[in-house]
Amino acid sequence: MVARFPVHRAVLLPVLVFALGGVLQLVYPLGDPLAVTAVTVAVLAVPVLLGVLLGIRVPGNPVGPALAWVGAAPSAAFAIEYWGASSWPAARVIGMVSPGVWVWNLAGFVALCLVFPNGLLPGRRWRRAALLTAGAGFLVNAVGAFAAVPRPTPVLAAATVIGFGSCLSALVTAVVALVTRNRRGDDVTRQQLRWLVLGAGTVPVLLAAGWVAQSLGASPALAYTGFLLAMLLAVPAAVLVAVLWYDLFDVDRLLGASVSWLLTTALSAAVFAGVVAAAGVLGADSRLGVTGAAFVTALVLQPLHRRLAESVGRLTDRDRYLLRGRLQAFVAEVRDGTASADRTEDVLRAVLNDPGLRLLLRAPGAVDVDLAGHPAEHTIPLRSGEADVGVLALGTVSARRLRRAREAVVEARLPIEVSRLQLHLRDALREVSASRQRLLTATAEERRKLERDLHDGAQQRIVAVGMRLRSLQRTLTGPAVAELDVAVESLEATIAELRRLAQGIRPSLLDDGLPVALQALVGDSPIPVELVVEDVRTSDPVATTVYYLIAEAYANALKHADAGRIRIEVTSSGDVLRVEVADDGVGGAGTDLPSVRDRIAAVGGSLAVDSPPGGGTTVTVEIACA
Repeated sequence: MVARFPVHRAVLLPVLVFALGGVLQLVYPLGDPLAVTAVTVAVLAVPVLLGVLLGIRVPGNPVGPALAWVGAAPSAAFAIEYWGASSWPAARVIGMVSPGVWVWNLAGFVALCLVFPNGLLPGRRWRRAALLTAGAGFLVNAVGAFAAVPRPTPVLAAATVIGFGSCLSALVTAVVALVTRNRRGDDVTRQQLRWLVLGAGTVPVLLAAGWVAQSLGASPALAYTGFLLAMLLAVPAAVLVAVLWYDLFDVDRLLGASVSWLLTTALSAAVFAGVVAAAGVLGADSRLGVTGAAFVTALVLQPLHRRLAESVGRLTDRDRYLLRGRLQAFVAEVRDGTASADRTEDVLRAVLNDPGLRLLLRAPGAVDVDLAGHPAEHTIPLRSGEADVGVLALGTVSARRLRRAREAVVEARLPIEVSRLQLHLRDALREVSASRQRLLTATAEERRKLERDLHDGAQQRIVAVGMRLRSLQRTLTGPAVAELDVAVESLEATIAELRRLAQGIRPSLLDDGLPVALQALVGDSPIPVELVVEDVRTSDPVATTVYYLIAEAYANALKHADAGRIRIEVTSSGDVLRVEVADDGVGGAGTDLPSVRDRIAAVGGSLAVDSPPGGGTTVTVEIACA
């Protein structure tokens, strides 16, 4: 099966006109070598073929047919001129028309300006403008034919004014259409129009230069060669890139560089000519004047071009300068401490107009992760100087976006480096926290095991020995009874000491829960204690830390606060456990609890002591429940 391409029917007519015109030129080349005519036809074929390509790729867009007419209209005009100079049938009639047929060389170019990049501008006046432009072509053709016949000078002058005025009005209409579309269009449309301006900007200039050259006696072939090459090669290439690959290259930079070098050349030539003229006025030798002019021009060339490039760039590549300005302002805020480096990704998304952009930094282990520590799959590597700073994942990838993203990374290297250091620091702190948690868990387990071993091992054996001694004491009399009594009392003191030690390692009542252990702690208090403890599930290290904190604060209130009442409250809010121990004592206590502060810090908690003189003391602790 043969694939059928949906070629827009409007492209077929310019293709047919070009083919007929090309055949006529090759059959009757007006005395030119056949090779020269063949080259002319080949050059004319370039916009026609590109127009067909656009017709295939974008069948509903009139840019393809208009681009095809850029080559087909000159082909038809050349064929008519050749026909009029031949001996073929109707050559005399065609010869009367051919003097003004040159205007149709511009037909495709003007049509392209009117419809590029997505059709004629909406509105009745633009449809009228298109019709008037076509009418201007017929008028200029008629004036050219009229002027070819000998006429009185005033009549010829009037006809020339009418002809050039009509041609100029058509060109002005095309320029106004481009300006209007640029003002109304979106960012993509403006980028595409800049490509057309880059390719077509020299066409009117070269056309005017051709008119001047022809009026000074140059042959039409010599006068209009530059104009035709610009229109037939530069314009189609720019249009093709604008429609199909507008974001592949950076038109703003190309346009700015072209304009800045053009201005640099013109001003350098002016400086050279000015120095030579000044040297002539001063009576200097001509060779000395030329040498001095070259020296002065060489001195001013580089700074002149640098200043012109920056000034022109602000006009033609304004987005790039705005990007740099916004990034430099953000970098200054980060340096001053008024902005966080964590906003770097959001700032890059805004300045590059890419909501899908992700900034990925080089994390420990050479893994690229975003600011939250998550890796990405599809990335574009970026460098800042000689160092790998990470990668930038763009939502929309193109050469132009990639270049601007690289420039943005260079401008934002300070906050990026700060973000990378913060990422390393967070990773290190996370590892320290995990290590501390593992250590606390292992320590709590060891304390539990030691408390169990003391209770179930040595303590029970000592109790058994004491019971056997008491049993033996009942069978003895005399001084031995008193000695055994002392030994049993010593054993009972040892048991009490072991219980105290085991209780200091970890209260066994915590096995029944924190509320039970706290109730036992304050059960024999000499002053009223209000105890409010929610049934909160916590890890064993957290529960042990809370118990010892409350025990320390409770003991201090009893010993030093001269309090009449104590309130102990343990509540939870989300994943945070809040502990508060308050008394109505004399206040003025210190803000440090050295015996428990390290324990609280070890589980990632925070301690606060509020103890104004005469206002009581309140100890507050917040710890993560996990």
